[in-house]
Amino acid sequence: MPYAAVNDVHDTLNHEHTRARNMVVELEHGDCGTIKVVNTPVKYSDSRPGVRTPPPTLGQHTDEVLGTLLGLDSEAISALKDTGAVR
Repeated sequence: MPYAAVNDVHDTLNHEHTRARNMVVELEHGDCGTIKVVNTPVKYSDSRPGVRTPPPTLGQHTDEVLGTLLGLDSEAISALKDTGAVR
């Protein structure tokens, strides 16, 4: 019967194989300081994809998404914020 240890999140992120594959990287976040994030799991021979930006804060891109992608004007966005539908 095959079996193996089951790691929790902490053990997984600190596992020697995870470290060897550079799966956890540290970034500077403008609001939070230095944070650790999970790097991309896909590795290629000739390119090195990685984390480009730190994660956004809650509501950081709300105006951009609602305005640019959905075409809402500032009045409609304000109304959504006032009702608590978005931040």
